Amino acid sequence: MRSLTLAAGLVASLSSIIPGAAAQCLNEVAQYNPTLRTMSSNTTWFIVPIPKEAAQAAVDASYPGQDLTMLDVPDDPSLFPEGWPAGSQPVLVNSGLTDDIRLSALQIDGGLLQGQIYVTYVGRRGSSTPLSAATKGYIAGQNGPLPNGLVPAVASPLLFGGNPLRLGQFQPQGDAYQQNGNDIFGARVAWVIVPNPISGPGVYPNAFDMIFRTASSSRSTEKTFKSLINQPIILPSGMCQRNTYYFGNATAEPIFRNGNVTLGPGASGDSPFSSELQKGSPDGSGFYSSVDGYSACAQNVGFDPQDCEEAARTVDPVALQ
Repeated sequence: MRSLTLAAGLVASLSSIIPGAAAQCLNEVAQYNPTLRTMSSNTTWFIVPIPKEAAQAAVDASYPGQDLTMLDVPDDPSLFPEGWPAGSQPVLVNSGLTDDIRLSALQIDGGLLQGQIYVTYVGRRGSSTPLSAATKGYIAGQNGPLPNGLVPAVASPLLFGGNPLRLGQFQPQGDAYQQNGNDIFGARVAWVIVPNPISGPGVYPNAFDMIFRTASSSRSTEKTFKSLINQPIILPSGMCQRNTYYFGNATAEPIFRNGNVTLGPGASGDSPFSSELQKGSPDGSGFYSSVDGYSACAQNVGFDPQDCEEAARTVDPVALQ
């Protein structure tokens, strides 16, 4: 599948072609969480095996002075039926469209595209409690990074508990992912350094892209994805946030994927030329082949920051079912 590239001609809307590709579920959790940020999230997640040394370097760059370490991945057949590759760390790469965003302190008009990379099974200050650490996150409105992605990016401490977000350039701009061919889908996230939407090319180093197909089975279970997705996220403040995704709604329609993920300079660190996660791939280009994925239109609740140990203890078991 490496030869497959994202189509230059973007289909404006896929809802009439592929059920669920562009369909966005409604926010069904706001009524139960009126004081918290809630939204619906049509997202695709991939679990990418990254060498521990590269994952550690990426985390150190994002969290200086927090004493974060890579924990061993548990030998648990319910999570990894075939085991987890020795010497590597599970890294979540996700891209999608969030909509129906409700937060009393900040109203967001329309949907937002988001792309994030999280290193999972991270320990903090000697603790063996598994947490997630963000390397980089990106956001944009459905009409591009400016102007409707700018306010959420600046307000990311309020919207997302404190994790800073960069302005991103997304392909496609209006949907969670696009169709590139017969049962071939794709999405791309780039780092907007110098936007130039009018007169010519700007500066947009690649953060990551994913090209994938629907899969009838997976080396990872649904429990795997739900467990990793719902690990509390370490914040720059040293606290943690439960950014909880629920998949039990009738409109979630979860489905397994398999595909290729390519990580670029914008995947971690601050260099527009290369990143540790990119250099950690087998050939150093950032290309990771045949990785397992999971797509769904989930319900998302962003809880208030709290002590990391407390956050891990209070992950809602309903989200893991």
